[in-house]
Amino acid sequence: MKKFNFGRFDFKSKKELDITIKHILNNSPMNIEFFKELINTYHEGVIDEKVKVTKFKILDYNNQTGRWKYARERFRGNILVTGYFEPVGEWHGVTVYPHKKTSAKQKIIEALRQKWAEKAEKCGDNQLCEECNIIPYPQLHHENISFREIVEKCMQFFTKKELRVGLGGDWWKYECEADELSDDHPAVIEMFKLHEDVKYKWLCAVCHKKNHYGEKNV
Repeated sequence: MKKFNFGRFDFKSKKELDITIKHILNNSPMNIEFFKELINTYHEGVIDEKVKVTKFKILDYNNQTGRWKYARERFRGNILVTGYFEPVGEWHGVTVYPHKKTSAKQKIIEALRQKWAEKAEKCGDNQLCEECNIIPYPQLHHENISFREIVEKCMQFFTKKELRVGLGGDWWKYECEADELSDDHPAVIEMFKLHEDVKYKWLCAVCHKKNHYGEKNV
């Protein structure tokens, strides 16, 4: 079992580290020392670029303004984590789970999701969950076909090399996954074509999860 050691922090397993990250995000998100040591030790892009993160912003929807306003559409209510890197003196998006290895295909799927999110219907201020009719600011759910099914149909438009190694590979060059994928890429065009007949439903996080995984997993 792999151990994780960084700064003054020691974890016996990946599971233990993941639980701690989630706890800190929920209770003490500005724990700079913890995230700084974690990212500078395990983030491959940070190591390759020979930079160090020194400051953080964990931005929710209301704070995604100015240069980070793009995140409102791409992440649709989810947080944006951005770090300030030295010696270059610039802000850049960064994950707080740098020890997790993401496959090239999963990064492509995330890029397609962000592309879709930019142009998908936006939630109105008075919109409630269409199932429980209680929770405001719900998420947009694919009703008659899942996003995963649409994405799988788009995979044929990527080259074998793209599926094997990814779209770019230069982490510092792009703010997030969608920046690596052009709007005129055949897969993006096909994705929006397949979305033309999609029926949507506004669901809160709990009802959304029920629709995908069932009652037992909520």
